[in-house]
Amino acid sequence: MRLLLLSLLACGVLAARAEDVHVKLRAIPEAHKANPDSPFALGVGLSDLGRDRMQDEVELRAAVEGINLVATGRSTAMEGKSPDNELVVNELYYETTLWGQRLGGGKKIMSWDVGFGFRPLDVIQQENRRAIFNSTLEGIPFVAWERFEETSAWTVLLANPGRGKAGSPRDDESVAAKAYFRKEQTDWHAVLRASQRHQWETGMALTQVSEEGLEWHGSFLYQRRYEKLLNRLAEEPGALFLASDPMEGHVLANGVKALLGMTWTGTSGISILAEGWYDRSAYTASEWTAVADLARRQSALLGVNGIPEAAVRGNVAYSLRYFEQPNLLQQNLLARVSWKGESGTMEPALDVLYTPQDHGWVATLSAGYEGNRFRIDAGYRVFGGPEDSAYRMLPERRVIYVAGQFAF
Repeated sequence: MRLLLLSLLACGVLAARAEDVHVKLRAIPEAHKANPDSPFALGVGLSDLGRDRMQDEVELRAAVEGINLVATGRSTAMEGKSPDNELVVNELYYETTLWGQRLGGGKKIMSWDVGFGFRPLDVIQQENRRAIFNSTLEGIPFVAWERFEETSAWTVLLANPGRGKAGSPRDDESVAAKAYFRKEQTDWHAVLRASQRHQWETGMALTQVSEEGLEWHGSFLYQRRYEKLLNRLAEEPGALFLASDPMEGHVLANGVKALLGMTWTGTSGISILAEGWYDRSAYTASEWTAVADLARRQSALLGVNGIPEAAVRGNVAYSLRYFEQPNLLQQNLLARVSWKGESGTMEPALDVLYTPQDHGWVATLSAGYEGNRFRIDAGYRVFGGPEDSAYRMLPERRVIYVAGQFAF
């Protein structure tokens, strides 16, 4: 029903003779293969992991006299669950120029960093760059002042006004500033952000392109405070079950996120990307060992007299939140090879993410084909490594996905 309402809204905007209107239809089926050997397998039934799913979307983009709108109607059908329908306003903001300055407010998507697999300086938007397939992001409420010059740009904004410290970092109220400079072949970025959760964060990034098709990029972020979500039962051995959520956010000092990478593009259309990054807020190998041992000890009590099955499955499921982090481990290496022919319509790619701390890995084989008004993407992702590595312990073994998109 919501998809139909959004389609009707698109027709209404067209009738109103908006300056710029685009509509996209998407269908994204995913086939997930569960991993019964995972120490967390008993909790999967209380999560979305390992479930086949189908996602249908209608996306509307419109611009009218400085007002910009992006809205998505989405229907998600997941194996074993009732379909979920939602209408998301991804962007709705107004921008105008006054005395050479740009002023804006509303809700907007704001990605601030460089990089492919991870972006430390995305302190406002905080996108998961390693998701199976990223639909259009949902923007952040803001009020901003911006100034653009030939080789520089400045931004000062208030994000999520009036919210203070929210349930999620992306919803926190914060004041942030971004500066951009270009000098010869190098682009420089700098950010500064203040919020109740992190106190203050600051960092820099750069990209440099040479004439030989070689590009270098890197970024560094320092956080006065950062948080890490840990299972209290894993950190303090003793009791195996709690009636309430044992996951606790630990506040730590001196957070660091850093990335260094390069891309090379040859005349034949082959591109090679290599990146390495560090995220202190992610987990260590010892923290994964501790929570996996806890899950095994909890699972061993399934069927024991006097211990409810729901208590076993529920407490194992709490630890699945470890897999919700963008980076499962602090150290990450990514290599990607892709090819794009002269026509530019087909782009196959292979990328491998490797975690040196526990020798786990994720391999993704994908391909995209783009026509005049449509695009098709498909991919196969598999998780591997030693038995005690985080990606091998993921309650999923592999994922196959297809994303079809039609625009008009």
